[in-house]
Amino acid sequence: MRNEILKRLTVILVLTLALSSVISSFVLVRNMLNENIDFMTQAIGVVDYALESGQPLEEQVRQMHDTGMREDTRITVIDRNGAVLADSDMDDVDAMENHLERKEIREALETGSGYAARYSESLGKHLLYVARVSADQTKVIRISIPYNNILEYMIVLLPILTVGLGVALIIGVAVATRFSNHLAADEMKRQMEQMEKDRKIRQDFFSNASHELKTPITSIRGYAELLCQDFAQDEATRKDFLNRILKETEHMTGLIDDILMISRLESKDAEVTLSKVQMKAVLREVLESLEPQAASCQVEISGECGDIALQASVQQMRELLLNLISNGIKYNRPGGHVWTRIWQGAEAVYIEVSDDGVGIEPEDQARVFERFFRVDKGRSRKMGGTGLGLSIVKHIAAYYGGNVCLDSEPGKGSCFKVEIPLSGINKVDNSAFSRYTNS
Repeated sequence: MRNEILKRLTVILVLTLALSSVISSFVLVRNMLNENIDFMTQAIGVVDYALESGQPLEEQVRQMHDTGMREDTRITVIDRNGAVLADSDMDDVDAMENHLERKEIREALETGSGYAARYSESLGKHLLYVARVSADQTKVIRISIPYNNILEYMIVLLPILTVGLGVALIIGVAVATRFSNHLAADEMKRQMEQMEKDRKIRQDFFSNASHELKTPITSIRGYAELLCQDFAQDEATRKDFLNRILKETEHMTGLIDDILMISRLESKDAEVTLSKVQMKAVLREVLESLEPQAASCQVEISGECGDIALQASVQQMRELLLNLISNGIKYNRPGGHVWTRIWQGAEAVYIEVSDDGVGIEPEDQARVFERFFRVDKGRSRKMGGTGLGLSIVKHIAAYYGGNVCLDSEPGKGSCFKVEIPLSGINKVDNSAFSRYTNS
């Protein structure tokens, strides 16, 4: 990743600096052009001032060229009709073409001054022309000098550009390296912090898991030792001990199953069979399986479900509903009620399980989805809970890109709401609700 960041930053910086060098070169050439035009305009003013009436114009032009101008400078005087009156390089001005349509002449006649740069076929070079109307408004004075075009200037500036690009490359690599090192350091710090966080989570998990497994194992060992020591003399006592061992074994099996399920959900590498799950049928099955538990706690359970088919794992949907509803039963009061409602919204399928039980204190609400966290440890263990139920709900929801939230008030009850994105969800034909799924 660091190498990729370094590569991209280097390219961006080098291109930026290279573009800046090219633009600067063009600006430099343009400034040189403007300086030449200003110089030539001033020279025309000198020529205009020096021209004296009464003397042959051609002699004056040649004299000024020979005394005050560099050798490659050309002075031309043109009347307002475009006819050449005098030229420092031509003896026979009558043979010269009419200059009225020359760009610099036309601009001078229209605005007072003009300039043009073009290639001279006769001279075989580029020339820069600057023209200005004389002070007496009777003629146009033009000066031309050899002029290297932009391309030629760029060729002259090529060594400078090459050095500039080299410097740009060095600066780009240096800056990119430093910046990428900074980013890499930040990324490494973030990864180290995440690794430490993950390590702490794993440590806490294994510590809690060991503690939770140790309790039933200790109980099983104790009853087994008593049986081996013939402590239970009568059949009834032996049967009671065996039932206790069986119960603890079932609890431990359930705990291991929950641990494995969370592990598979986190890694997302488990083989999960997806199918069109009829949520109404799953809800009916879960409610029927929890009826004995609800009856023993004197809690009424009911459900309402629309005709919804969810592309998911039947087992995961069953576990999600089982844990939510079972949690509502455990933390309820005699005569209480647990309601389950499943419906399809515009963007998601919603599963809502609410109860009128004991509720959850505000300081505990943020932790209820943590692994092995119990609001009431005594009540949970008494009811056979592993402390992983709500964590499993959270992981199942996340597995499908969804989430779960809690709304609870102490003494009034709790409401858990699971949101699963609509992707893969289709409506199915209407059918009659069971006695658990009344619309």
